[in-house]
Amino acid sequence: MIEIKDLQVKYDDFTAIDNVNFEVKEGEFFTLLGPSGCGKTTTLRSIAGFIKPSKGSIELNGKNIIPTPVEKRGLGMIFQSYALFPTMTVYDNIAYGLKIEKHPKNKIHDLVYELAQLVELNNEQLQKNVSDLSGGQQQRVAIARALAKKPSTVLFDEPLSNLDAKLRKQLRAELKRIQRENGMTAIYVTHDQDEALEISDHIAVFNNGKIEQIGTPREIYDRSATEFVCNFIGEANFLGKPLVSYLNDHSPARRFDLDAQHYIREEKIKLWAPEGSDAVPVKVHVLDEVFYGTFTTYSCQFSDTTLKIMVKEDGTAAVESGKELTVYIDPKDILEYKGA
Repeated sequence: MIEIKDLQVKYDDFTAIDNVNFEVKEGEFFTLLGPSGCGKTTTLRSIAGFIKPSKGSIELNGKNIIPTPVEKRGLGMIFQSYALFPTMTVYDNIAYGLKIEKHPKNKIHDLVYELAQLVELNNEQLQKNVSDLSGGQQQRVAIARALAKKPSTVLFDEPLSNLDAKLRKQLRAELKRIQRENGMTAIYVTHDQDEALEISDHIAVFNNGKIEQIGTPREIYDRSATEFVCNFIGEANFLGKPLVSYLNDHSPARRFDLDAQHYIREEKIKLWAPEGSDAVPVKVHVLDEVFYGTFTTYSCQFSDTTLKIMVKEDGTAAVESGKELTVYIDPKDILEYKGA
């Protein structure tokens, strides 16, 4: 288990992270998520030992490892740039750390082939130079090399950000599979919300050097604790006061503070009233639609509020631009933030 307690990193007068606290359980996939410059990579590099914190502690199984050198922390690290030896073969890249530690040749051989199978590299690819591989294949080599020394915890610094969208989606599913099959603890840094939601057990959302919320993907998405988290994770509609007032007048289930800020996720607005819900019918004017294949997004207007409504495509929706439409909003799906 890893515990981060009251962590702070300062560079002269600039505080990169402050009062960062979280706990990563053994075998967990824990993601540090946030925009560029928010402190997530600084936190990861502090755990790795590349940055010395100004305050706080980093405990691995109850021991503060801040005084421990990088190479003695027993952590694996996978970088955004892969950090491989381009003129060496895939086999030699994976085996490099084991050779340095002078493991027996037969054990190195067996482990390299075992890891290659785990990350789905074939025997032919093992004999190629790393420079002859695609970006996705190189990232698989980097993962295998990080696992070669059997670390209990592996740190991932935006490892998929240099790949195209389709390959990123494929490899993040592979990463989750490898993590699960290997039983390792993973601490993963990304700015990609979809990536974080798909692969994580828990997510810490960073903003301006501090953590805004820690929770499961569902908690982060459905019960965003702050306005920043709500806007950073997924797509949400901001509700103007006329619409909030309308909901107050027509919903006995919940009343909203008109001085607060209110949001609702695009897919939470329905074209029909869900059975047994307290959904309020709202007449809107359809402005336009955007077709994405598996779903369509409709832009609709209510007073000063433009609502985007995401509808799964099943061939039955008949929504025309320029027409009036009744949509349904369940008050329990509205996120309210006071004091913003």
